[in-house]
Amino acid sequence: MLLQSYKIARTLPCLAYLKKLITIFILCFSFLFIPSLCLGNEASLTLIHTSNTLGEVEPCETCPESGNSGGLARRSHYIKTIKEERKELLILDGGDSLTMSYFSRESERAKALKRAEFVLRIYEKMGYDAINIGDTDLALGVDDLKTLQKKTNIPFISANLKEIKTGRAVFKPYFIREMNGIRIGILGLLTPDVPVAVRQEMKTAFVDDPVKVAMDVIKGPLSACDHIIALAHLNPFEIESLVKEIPKISVIIGGNDRYFMLPKYFQHTLYVQSDAFGSHIGRLNLNLLKGGNYTYEHFLVLMHPEMKFDPEIQNLINSSRTLLNRPLP
Repeated sequence: MLLQSYKIARTLPCLAYLKKLITIFILCFSFLFIPSLCLGNEASLTLIHTSNTLGEVEPCETCPESGNSGGLARRSHYIKTIKEERKELLILDGGDSLTMSYFSRESERAKALKRAEFVLRIYEKMGYDAINIGDTDLALGVDDLKTLQKKTNIPFISANLKEIKTGRAVFKPYFIREMNGIRIGILGLLTPDVPVAVRQEMKTAFVDDPVKVAMDVIKGPLSACDHIIALAHLNPFEIESLVKEIPKISVIIGGNDRYFMLPKYFQHTLYVQSDAFGSHIGRLNLNLLKGGNYTYEHFLVLMHPEMKFDPEIQNLINSSRTLLNRPLP
């Protein structure tokens, strides 16, 4: 299988210092000063991340960002190959997976809703662990999103999309995965910069300050976690504020601006992002240490035309052409 990818590998300073210390200890016969922070339990985790698929199921040849790349059948095949080689795997979507736009006509919104339900069926077959709600997803309507949540086994997460009446999160705010004694908290965040047309339709919910909410959740129910992964469908300024205010976050999966980028590293936080329409998907190999340190290796994998595809998913798409007629704005 031909893959095009961008590979980034980085070891955090803690492990580099540890190697130097070990050499010194061998020379000096002094093992009393090994930093305990770098020792202890560790766990290997592969994280597949996507964002901004925007309801596309096939390569979008008219989309300037993707050309003839993308497609959920190719993505499904790639994920299957990862499942064969990696035992511990998390598959996460950072937001805007379900629809492309806000549709003012009721008939077109109904088409978009059916298309979103179809996308969720495929995501279930691929084994997604969670879908973060993005601002474009809200174009389907909060009530319809609630209905979709009842029809899928994949949890929607969003810590700062809240009910007006109760102030409680509309969907699950976070979930926790434990591996080899290491607790990993996965948190969903949404930008308050929601399109005006969508905001006018939000009668029962509002988007709270993502940084404030994240801080409350991380200091509260996620306080015992060794690592935090934030699905942050935020703009670059909001992500910068998130990193500055909450250094405990290990990984931020972004994507609100719809561009793929090579990983950025801020002090202790790794920021990764894939692009729109499923052109690339991200693969992050993590070695997590008790207490918050980690090493990583990152790939951005292009879903290019020569890539193999999952025949089950492609047959499902081929048999659903009428259902998949693109809604018109």
